[in-house]
Amino acid sequence: MKLRKKMIIFTCVVALVTLGINYLLLHLIMLNRFEKLDEAALKHSLDDALTSYQEELLDMRTGMLNYSLRDETYRFVEASRSADRPPAADDGFIRSTFNRATFEVNHLDMMALLDKSGQPLYGGTYDTARRSMSPLTPELYTLFKLMNSRLPAFSSANDSQTGIVLLDRGPMLITLTPIAGSSTDKPVIGTAVAGRMLQQEEVTHVREDGPASIQITRATSEMLAQSGGKDRWMSPVSGSMMSVHTVVNDLFGNPGVVFTVKQPRQIYESGQESVYSFRLVFFTVTILSCIGSMLFVNRSILGRMSSLIKNIRAIGSSKDLSIRIISTGRDEFSDVEHEFNRMINSLEQAQEELQQQSMLDPLTQLPNRSLFFAKLNAAIGAAKGSNRQIALVFIDLDHFKTVNDTLGHDFGDAMLQEIAFRLTQAVGTHDVVSRLGGDEFTILLSDIPDSAAISARLSSIQDALSMPHQIQGHLFYCTASIGISIYPQNGDDADYLVKQADLAMLHVKGTGRNNIFQYSEDLEESIRRKKVLSQQLLSAAANAEFEVHYQPILNAERLQVHKVEALLRWTSPIYGPVSPAEFIPLAETSGSIVSIGGWVLRQVCADMRRFRESGLFLTAAVNISALQLMQPGLLELLLKLLHEYELPPSSLELEITESVLVNGDSILESLQQLRAHGFRISLDDFGTGFSSLSYLRRFPVDVIKIDRSFVSEMTPHPQGDMLVKAIIELSHNLGLSVVSEGIELQEQFDMLRSLGSDELQGFYISKPVRAGEIRSFLSRKKSFLGEK
Repeated sequence: MKLRKKMIIFTCVVALVTLGINYLLLHLIMLNRFEKLDEAALKHSLDDALTSYQEELLDMRTGMLNYSLRDETYRFVEASRSADRPPAADDGFIRSTFNRATFEVNHLDMMALLDKSGQPLYGGTYDTARRSMSPLTPELYTLFKLMNSRLPAFSSANDSQTGIVLLDRGPMLITLTPIAGSSTDKPVIGTAVAGRMLQQEEVTHVREDGPASIQITRATSEMLAQSGGKDRWMSPVSGSMMSVHTVVNDLFGNPGVVFTVKQPRQIYESGQESVYSFRLVFFTVTILSCIGSMLFVNRSILGRMSSLIKNIRAIGSSKDLSIRIISTGRDEFSDVEHEFNRMINSLEQAQEELQQQSMLDPLTQLPNRSLFFAKLNAAIGAAKGSNRQIALVFIDLDHFKTVNDTLGHDFGDAMLQEIAFRLTQAVGTHDVVSRLGGDEFTILLSDIPDSAAISARLSSIQDALSMPHQIQGHLFYCTASIGISIYPQNGDDADYLVKQADLAMLHVKGTGRNNIFQYSEDLEESIRRKKVLSQQLLSAAANAEFEVHYQPILNAERLQVHKVEALLRWTSPIYGPVSPAEFIPLAETSGSIVSIGGWVLRQVCADMRRFRESGLFLTAAVNISALQLMQPGLLELLLKLLHEYELPPSSLELEITESVLVNGDSILESLQQLRAHGFRISLDDFGTGFSSLSYLRRFPVDVIKIDRSFVSEMTPHPQGDMLVKAIIELSHNLGLSVVSEGIELQEQFDMLRSLGSDELQGFYISKPVRAGEIRSFLSRKKSFLGEK
C-alpha cells in the first residue's frame, strides 16, 4: 500500500477516533458530571428539608422546656400524684399556661402533662381551623402508655426525647421533656408532652425559592424494599424529573415516614444543549483540519519523498557508488540525502570492519570461537609430520556467577577484560588466547618441545590469574579450574581436543576447583562410570539390587546389643559391588537419594518387624540425607511405615550429618516435627563438618556419634584421649548420649568405656552383617573384655 493511501487512511482514522473520543468524553464525563451536579443539588434540598425537620423538633423541645421546668408545673404534678390532694392554686396556673394561646403561639396540636406511670394529669388537643381545644383522644392515651413502656424514664432535667409518631390522622412531631422544676436537685416526677402534626408545609418552606418540591409519606414495606437498605436512594429518572428519598425513623426507632424531594434536571438539560452545539462546531473544525493536513502532507512531504526515492533507485540500478544525490532543499529530506551520501562513502569500509569484528569477541577483543578453531586447525595441520606438540588449555573461572550476582555485570565485564589482558601477556607471541563465551577461555600453546615447557607456561598462566584485581575500588581475588589436552597424545582433531580439555576442566570443578588437570583415558573412564552408575541408581531399587546390612551397637555399661545401624549395600549389574562412598554422592547429586531413602526406610521397618516377631526388640539407626529432610512428606512416610509394620517410633533412630545443620530453619522445622512424634535424632560423624557447637543447643539432637577419625587417633599416652574425652563430657553436659564408632582394637574399646562413652560400634564388636545373621551374632557368647 502506498504511503499516500496510508496517510489518507491514517488521517481519516485519527479524525474518526478524535470525534468518537470527543463524543464519549462529552457523554461519559460532561453529561454525567451535569447529572451528578443535579443529584448533588437534589440531595442538598433533601438535607435542607431534614435540617428544617430537626429545627422544628428543637423549637418544640425548647418551647416545652420553658413550661416543664417551671416550679408551678412541678407543684401541680406533685400535688396531682396525691389521691387526697386539696385543690391547688397551681391548677389555675396550668390552665392559664396550657391554654389556646399556648397552642397557637407554639403551633402545637397536642399538649399533656404525664405522671411517671404515663397517665395524663392534664392535656388536650387543638383544632387550628376551629380554634378550639378538645380532650385527649383514646389514641393518644394508647400512645402515652406505649411511650411509658418502650422509652427509658427520665433521670434528670437534662433528659429529653424528640421524634415522630404515626397517628391515624398522619405523622406527628412530638417532644417529651422532664418535669423537674427549676432546681436541678429535684427528682423527675413526670413528663411534659407536646405534639405538632407533620404537614407538607412544615418542611417545604426551606426551599420555597427553588425548583424542588417535597413530599412526606408514611413509610411502607414497598418503599423500604426500594431503598435496598440505604439511608438515601434515588428513583429512576422520570422524564425531566429526578427524585431522592430518605427514611426518618419514628420515636421508637422504627421506619416512620419517607421524605421525598423532586426537582427537574435543569443543569443536565442546559449542559446537553451546550454539548450538542459544541459537537457540531468540533466536527466541522475536525473535517477542515483533516483536509488542510492532507494538502500540506501531499505537497511538502510526499512530493519530496517521491523525488528522493527516484534518485536512490537510479543509484541502485547503476550500481555505481560514485553517484551522489543532489540536495534540493534545507529540510529534513535534505539531511536524509546528505546522510545517504555519507553512507555510500563508508559502506565499503564498514564491510571490512564487520568482517574483522565477526572474528573477535566484542568484550575482550580476543579471537572468538570461530577464529580460535580456525587457528587451532591451522596449528594442527602445521604440526602434522613433525615432533612438535600442541597444548590446548581450557580455563573456566571459579564462582564467576557470584561476581555478577553480587557486584553486577559491569564489574564482571571489567574483570573479564582484565583477565583477557593478563592471559595475553602471559603467553608467547605465537600462542593464541580466545574467549569461547561467558567465563570460559582457551589458550593454544603451539610448538611445545616437552612437558617441562608446558609446566612453565601453565605456571605463568596460574600466576597471572592468581594476582588480585583492582576494579572500581574493589580488591578481588579470582581462581580458575584449568583442563589440558595435548596434541598428538590425546588426539589429532580440534573438536576432540577441546572436548577433552573441557572434560579435564570439569574434573577440576568436581574435585575442589583452583587446580590444573591433564586429560587421560582414566579420566574419561571415570566420568563414564559416574554417568552409568547415576543412571543405574534410578532403577536399582526396582531391580532388587540393594541390600541392607546391620552393624551392632553395644551398650557400654551392660555390654548388650540393643541397637544396630542400617547400612545400604549395592551391587551394580555392570561394575559389581559399589562402595557407598561412591554411589551415595551420585544419588544425592541426581536426586535419586529420595526414592532410595524411602526404600531403605521400608526395608528397615520390615526387618525390625521380623526381629520383634522372633523376640529381638532392637532399635535401628538409619541415615537420612539433607535432601530427604527438605522434601515434604518424610514424616508422613515414617508414620505410615510404623503403622503398617506395627512399630513404635522408638524402633527408629534417624541419623544426620553435621553438614545437614547448615541448611537452616527448614531443616530445624523438619527435625522438630520428627522429634515431636517420638523419633530420636542422632548427629553422625561429629567433629568432621563445619557446623558450630551452637547447633547442639539450637537443633533437637539426642545422640552424638564421635567420628572414627578421632577414635583411631587415641593413644594410651598422657593426653592421648583429651579430644574424645572433651567431646564426651560436652555431650553429657548437654544431656546427649554418645556413640563411639570405628572401634577396631581392644585398647580403644577399653579406653572409650573408661571415658564414659554410652555406646560402642566398630569392627572390634562386629562388622555389618545381613539381617538374617543378627540372631546368630547375638547368640554367640563374647565378653568384649579381652576375649576375641
